[in-house]
Order: sequence, then structure tokens, then C-alpha cells
Amino acid sequence: MGRGCLAGWLLVAACATLGAGSLSAAGFADIVPLEIDAAGITRLATSPNGQTVYGIDESRRTVVAIDPFGGGRRRDVVAPATEGRPHPVSLAALPGDIVAVVCRSAEDWSLQTYRARPGEPADAALPLQEVLLGRADGPETVAMAASRIRGWFAVAGLPPPLPPVTRVAFAGPGVRRRPDEPWAGGAASRPIAVAIGPADELVTIEAAAGDGTASLVSKGHGGRELLRLDIGLADVRGVAFARDGSSLWVIAGAAAGPDPQPAGLWRLDAVFRDDRQAVQPTCIVPLDDPQALAAVSDRSLVVVHGSQPRTISRIEVIADSVVNPKDDQREEGER
Repeated sequence: MGRGCLAGWLLVAACATLGAGSLSAAGFADIVPLEIDAAGITRLATSPNGQTVYGIDESRRTVVAIDPFGGGRRRDVVAPATEGRPHPVSLAALPGDIVAVVCRSAEDWSLQTYRARPGEPADAALPLQEVLLGRADGPETVAMAASRIRGWFAVAGLPPPLPPVTRVAFAGPGVRRRPDEPWAGGAASRPIAVAIGPADELVTIEAAAGDGTASLVSKGHGGRELLRLDIGLADVRGVAFARDGSSLWVIAGAAAGPDPQPAGLWRLDAVFRDDRQAVQPTCIVPLDDPQALAAVSDRSLVVVHGSQPRTISRIEVIADSVVNPKDDQREEGER
């Protein structure tokens, strides 16, 4: 049975079949730790050209820029928010060195834009634009993703009663909310991660009720659901497409069960199972407590992981497939 990477939800490459949850083989990826303080970084976003990673530094209530290829240098893009000011929760990087930041002050949620200037952090109290999103009390698990084709980005995972997904149009530093989309799922199915695909489709990961695995959902521009698939992973914490759209990556925590799930970086591949399209997760690199994910090239990803201390690393994928030892044993027996 063939296997392909998720790219616009088409099977585009034939590869060897893998067992569910197969671990990466030695030499499949290189981990390059970036020598910066990553203690407070909770969210990541990639600039449109892939040369800069922006992050939320929760410990300092600021937005930082990180050079993922030049030794991991970092600088403040938005100065620390003073006491009583809305603090940053999640972000997206837009063309023109603009960062869009979802901020929270008690139960008030807003969207603010800032221009990233080298050596000159923006004043957190003076955004280029501020758009009120509404009032809600809930966990700060908001995720954002920006389109590389058209002028829009998505805000996903705002707590109820706010919409689970909000699409926002942008032109330069100006942003405008689009009409809310209908949502059929309940509270348990609200999105926990979001990406925008190579065909400009909205892709969200929705948590399952109880101890079940998460679902991948693809929607068109009008909010119509195009695809919904179980991804076979629990505790998903981030999702990102490769820069060329050829691969879809997620980070997930560890999960117990009959088929234990290691924490780490996973690739989601499209397969046919029982004559239906399905998702095959493959663990590329086991990582301790991964927290945030950003794709910076076709084969390079930046991940925040670890707890004592927290680390930010660039992961270079250096092979196209992984061989599951169980598959090898079965093939040997067949011969």
C-alpha cells in the first residue's frame, strides 16, 4: 500500500508503509540547539521569507524575534507589556515585517499589530491597530496561522463564548475581522492547533473528548468542512506545514495506552486504509515536553521543548522515510 505526504490533501508521493507510531531511525533528523534563553517562550510563528522566527516570551510578556540559522540570536520586537496592559498570548507573522498578536487583559481579548524594527522594540501600549475580539474566561491556548497566498490569517482556540475560529483579512498593517463561521462541534472539539495549507485551506487539529485521539479538519474559504480524519495522536500541541507544502508536522506530548505514544515531533502522512483516505503518524524525533512549533524551510523546523531547562532547537530532517523494525521482521518472515 502506498503512502504520500499531505499536500492539499492529495497523495503526491509513494513511500514505504509504516506501522502506527513508528519511531524514527538513527540519522533521520539532526537536532541543533539554539543557544538562547527559551525559558518563557510559548508560541512561535515564521516570517513570510522563513528567515526569522517570532515568539511569545510569556515570562517577560513580550514578543521576540529569533534567528533560527545564525546561532539563534534573539531580540525584542515588542517591549514588555507593563502591569495592567494586555499581555501577548499568540501571534502570526505578516508581510512587511508586521506581527499580529492576540492579547489578553483579564477577560478582554484583542488583536493588535506591530511593526518589527531592528534594534527598536515597539511600545506594547502603541499598536499600529487594535481590534477587540470580545470577552471570555478560559485557558490561553490560542493558536494562529497566516496564509502565504492571500491576505488573511486565522485565530483558533479562543475560549467560549468567542468563536472557535476567526478569520482576519489584512492589508499592510490594517486588519479586519471576517464574519464568524458556523461551528457544529461542541466544547470538546474546539481547535487546539491551526495551519494554512498549500491550497490556502484552513487546517485545524481538534481535541477529542476523554482520552481519544485528535482529529484533523480541513475547511474551505466559506467555512465548509472538506475533510475530517482521526490522526491517531493524543495531546497535540502544534501543527505546521513545510514551507513547500509537501509535509504536515505536529508536536505532541506523551500518552500511555496499549500503543504508547512518545512525546516529540511527528509527521502526518496520507494513506489509504480500507479503501478510505486516512492519516498515518510517524514520530520523527522524540522530544521532552514539546511546546511550540514553526517550519522555517522545506526540511527545517524550530521546536521549543524540555522543561528544566526549556530549549529551542532547529530540527533538520535528512531522510524521506523511516523503516519500522516490525515491518522488517514481517517482510523477513515472508521471504
